[in-house]
Amino acid sequence: MSNEQIIWNYLQEKINNPYGTAGLMGNLFAESSLNPILANNIKKYGMTSEQYTMAVDTGKNDNFVNDKIAYGLAQWCYHTRKKALLDIARSEKKSVGDIYLQLDYLWFELQSYKTVINTLYSAKTVKEASDVVLLRYEKPANQSDKVKEKRAGFGQKYYDKYANVKFNIPKLNATEILNSLKGTL
Repeated sequence: MSNEQIIWNYLQEKINNPYGTAGLMGNLFAESSLNPILANNIKKYGMTSEQYTMAVDTGKNDNFVNDKIAYGLAQWCYHTRKKALLDIARSEKKSVGDIYLQLDYLWFELQSYKTVINTLYSAKTVKEASDVVLLRYEKPANQSDKVKEKRAGFGQKYYDKYANVKFNIPKLNATEILNSLKGTL
């Protein structure tokens, strides 16, 4: 199953509004290409995203919280947000790059963004949902109309692809995920 399908299913189960789900996914795609281990600009340190994630998970990178590397599905960069993600990963004995852990963290974090959550639940268009995520949650430096259109366009593709599709996906536990990854990292 692809990250795209996992993310759609997870968010749609929570939001129960395909416009809201698609608007949020379009923004996540713009941030990370839906890659939970994406570490932005990590090549300048001579590492891949996989190596970076492994270094964080094994404790070899003890500067994850303060290194200013944007990481994960939402490209968390601010130290308090990365610390919370890391603390949850460690407390649950999961990889910081675990897609379900990041989705749980994203959903937890969004609960303190009431306008965003309420709009995701009630949006009547992908653009409405996408714009509120961009402007009130992601808050990138560039919030131009061009960026709004691009992110909403990403979201519209997910809406068109999945709005009328139902997935019955069992959630894998951490052991199953690690076993499936043996030899690939």
